[in-house]
Amino acid sequence: MEVEEMINKVREEQGRPFDVTQLTASCMANVIMNMLFGHRFDHSDSAFQQLISDFHKAVAIYPVAVDIFPTLRFLPYFKKKIAECISGEEHCRTFINNAIATCVKVCDSFNCAVMHLSA
Repeated sequence: MEVEEMINKVREEQGRPFDVTQLTASCMANVIMNMLFGHRFDHSDSAFQQLISDFHKAVAIYPVAVDIFPTLRFLPYFKKKIAECISGEEHCRTFINNAIATCVKVCDSFNCAVMHLSA
């Protein structure tokens, strides 16, 4: 499904050069979300795009030097980068918790419907 989506988006560009980074990230994230939650998100969904951005921010800007030299975390530059990473992680965690709550709600309503039909 995601491969078809990617092919369609590439066709929409009609041979014009474009950056496939966002498209690739969205498709890969959708494959993971589909495996975890049983449904895919629309590529234009702002919350989904924000999740991808926050995850990238949390992973990409983490200063590895802090792992090697932990005392660096007290310097303003590293302190700011770590705070940005934590913020990105918190946004990702909130999105995932909301998706889990939605799945639980759907499953509960499905189970209630099934039990009602079997009774």
